Amino acid sequence: MEAALSLVLRGGVLLSAVLVILGLVLTAVTMDTSYPFGSTEPSWILGRDSFLAPSHVLFLGFFVLIATPVMRISASIIVFLKKGDIAFTLITSLVLLILLISFFLGVG
Repeated sequence: MEAALSLVLRGGVLLSAVLVILGLVLTAVTMDTSYPFGSTEPSWILGRDSFLAPSHVLFLGFFVLIATPVMRISASIIVFLKKGDIAFTLITSLVLLILLISFFLGVG
């Protein structure tokens, strides 16, 4: 169980690191430091302007980094369900619900 959950965390952090490094390299190569102020929604990151703009790649890397713990909690719910552990499934589901509500409300 721990190995699978560790893989989720490790994969998310590695993907995030690759995207951030790629964004920094693109910034250095293109010298494009543009960033539309106030537009950091996922819809902006995934497609309003040209996708390989350095700012898009950087923000996508940070978005993946923020989403990684959410994916780990989701994977934990699946593991607890498979093990038949209802108590931990409910507790972990509540933690995920609170985390998602705080993200959407902008709390914390």
